[in-house]
Amino acid sequence: MGQPRIIEVRYQEFLAILQRATDLKRKIDIADKERWNKFVRAHNVPEAGMAVKARAGAMSGKTKAVIVDGDGKADGYYIYSADDLFCLKYDLGLE
Repeated sequence: MGQPRIIEVRYQEFLAILQRATDLKRKIDIADKERWNKFVRAHNVPEAGMAVKARAGAMSGKTKAVIVDGDGKADGYYIYSADDLFCLKYDLGLE
């Protein structure tokens, strides 16, 4: 098992991950506060750091966040910009 880290994910790859997570009901939206907070606490996700890094990479600053949980290697906290075709992932270090 590797160390958690923030990585850039190709936007098209992210869209495929998001579609699969949605289909398998493994996507957690920020509106689901209980599940969202549980995941963030369990994995020590640096949400503020993710937002700063995303703003640095996504010029418009219009970002959204989503969590994928229960899909193995795709699991993680994603912050993305559809306008800029940009995505960062807090990778949990799962093999």
